Amino acid sequence: MLEMMYAREDDIDSLKELYLSCFDEKPEAVELFFERIYRPENCFICVERGELIAMAHFLPTKINGRDARYLYAAATKEEFRGTGIMDGLIKAALSMYAPEICVTLPADDKLYDYYRRFRFKELTVNVASLSRDEAETLAKPYDEQELVVGGYCGIRNRVLKDNFLFWNNNHIEYAFDYYALYGAIIVKNNFGYAIALEENDVCEVIEFICADANAPYMLFDLLNRTACQSFRFRLSPNCKFFKSEPEKFAMAGYATRYEPDHIYSGLTLD
Repeated sequence: MLEMMYAREDDIDSLKELYLSCFDEKPEAVELFFERIYRPENCFICVERGELIAMAHFLPTKINGRDARYLYAAATKEEFRGTGIMDGLIKAALSMYAPEICVTLPADDKLYDYYRRFRFKELTVNVASLSRDEAETLAKPYDEQELVVGGYCGIRNRVLKDNFLFWNNNHIEYAFDYYALYGAIIVKNNFGYAIALEENDVCEVIEFICADANAPYMLFDLLNRTACQSFRFRLSPNCKFFKSEPEKFAMAGYATRYEPDHIYSGLTLD
């Protein structure tokens, strides 16, 4: 008999095992998630005869002050896939949590089609692509100061303004530490931060948070940390410093008529 329920305190080892079997993650990254982010009340599971066979994490967040969830790490044991278990789990969880908005980042195009079953709609993120030469013409040096920022949540809120997934200081520090496990460049200063991954001579900037007036200085710091010859920046619509174009990125489901004209979901904690 299948049972759908919130995760229990003694499920953590089974959840970690399922996580590692379904996702290409370092064990240290999984441990970090369960140490810093995981809460049993934010995880919905499916159990058959006492065996945990599926999970989905619904991380609480806010969008313009409204209750929202970020659907993360939905996974089913291999032998139970294709049976509709995840469909039932997501529907049951959305009914229990009842968020006004639920956002997720599908791993591939097939999963975009999958989430359309739940009436999720595509979101976009603005993307700017620059050569190193172009980036160097925009960057400016500045007099470095001692780092005094106590947390980046406030800076992020002021820069993004509205229509974004809210993450607190714990979430942002978790993102720094998570991406650092994969060799990310983490730029932090008194006016913002950036997270970037290098691959095949491309610097993929996952999040670039600062006011436009400070973007040349953040860019200067980033250039000093990488020898990559190409850059791709994932940006919110509020960033006007770079010329950017929208690209498909993430999906959102809406439980009410409230539907913002865009939702920035650049930092997705994975």
